[in-house]
Amino acid sequence: MPSPSAQPAQKRSFPVYDNMSYIGKPDTKPYGLIPSNIIAEGRIWPHGQNYGVLPSRSSFDAIVAANMSSPGPIVLDIEKLPLKGSPDIVSQHLQVLATLADWTRADAPGKAVGYYGYNTLTGVPPEDRTYAQQLARHVDAFFPSMYTFDDNHGAWATRAANEAAEDRSLGPGKPVFFYLWPQYHDGTPNQFQYIDAAYWRFQLSTAYRDADGIVLWGPSRFHWDESSGWWAATLAFIRQISGAGI
Repeated sequence: MPSPSAQPAQKRSFPVYDNMSYIGKPDTKPYGLIPSNIIAEGRIWPHGQNYGVLPSRSSFDAIVAANMSSPGPIVLDIEKLPLKGSPDIVSQHLQVLATLADWTRADAPGKAVGYYGYNTLTGVPPEDRTYAQQLARHVDAFFPSMYTFDDNHGAWATRAANEAAEDRSLGPGKPVFFYLWPQYHDGTPNQFQYIDAAYWRFQLSTAYRDADGIVLWGPSRFHWDESSGWWAATLAFIRQISGAGI
């Protein structure tokens, strides 16, 4: 297996999806990024009302129709229906999650549909693994979170390899797209600081080694800031994997 810091060995399909909402973000399409779609739990259950209760089909169809215009995949971001706990609770969560995935796929044929990995198809306890395998049958791809909590490159790379292996075991043959965020996660010593270019390059090349593509995310409460060098590193990476040279 090549070192994560190594240059990609050969050109292959490796989409870079744009799910960033930064204030002042430039149009990234000319740079080779592909806009993607996300349906947050707040759209399905506004203000948390009736959270986890299956909405009506017609209301959900309208939500999908309003959030599928970008050419990339549709990611369902539902973080508080974990596939862990008592059998009754897990079965209830599974039924809701599987149904919403099926409805989304029916509403958006041709688009890859999956769940943001938090608490659904990532980190599932061994005793609940069969539930995750069942949910995996209802999605087209996996979207695990690979956000940054510290500067331990080795630990990050190990986590990336484990995330990819876990998803591939749940749904063999289905692509894995890492969610990457160019800022440190909240609640960490460097929270919301932009990651420096070297560490970001390491994450991009590690993702290239272990995943089938990436989704870049950034929250709408922050301004676009490329001063740390992360954006230049991203563009260089895209040129590199496209075979155009740096």
